[in-house]
Amino acid sequence: PVAFAADAMPGGSHAAVGVAGRRADGLLHVEVVDHREGTAWVVPRLVELNAKHGPCAVVIDPTGQAGSLIGELEDAGIEVLKPGARDAAAACGQFFEAATDSGTLRHRGDASLSAALGGAQSRPLSDAWAWARRAVTVDISPLVAVTLAAWGHAEKAPVSDAGVWII
Repeated sequence: PVAFAADAMPGGSHAAVGVAGRRADGLLHVEVVDHREGTAWVVPRLVELNAKHGPCAVVIDPTGQAGSLIGELEDAGIEVLKPGARDAAAACGQFFEAATDSGTLRHRGDASLSAALGGAQSRPLSDAWAWARRAVTVDISPLVAVTLAAWGHAEKAPVSDAGVWII
């Protein structure tokens, strides 16, 4: 099972759709599925991906620019997982830990994700942190999208027990 997520830069100049899932070796894998200017393409793309892959989750942060797309997605029959502030902080912490400390996260080195990783900054969020969308000079929507997709996958994917999926 995979989870998809979408994010957009403040003002909607660019948006990205990310995906997360487990590889056969058990490692978490993330990819940028799509990254383009504007946001008008995001809902049709997520509807297409939802129909093709039947994801365990479609995630959008309701407080971000992409939050404006939630109503249209729900009208299209897609259930949207909406992280709160604690969830956003947990998503960032889980992503960072998987990418650095535990080394359990993989990606293919997509140029837009690499650029976002290179220019990303954090902002305080309660006693934790989240990606700073406004204080950056690079488009981090690909990074936020894969971070949220990884969180959605952790929240909603069936749990595997010795190779048997428990649903």
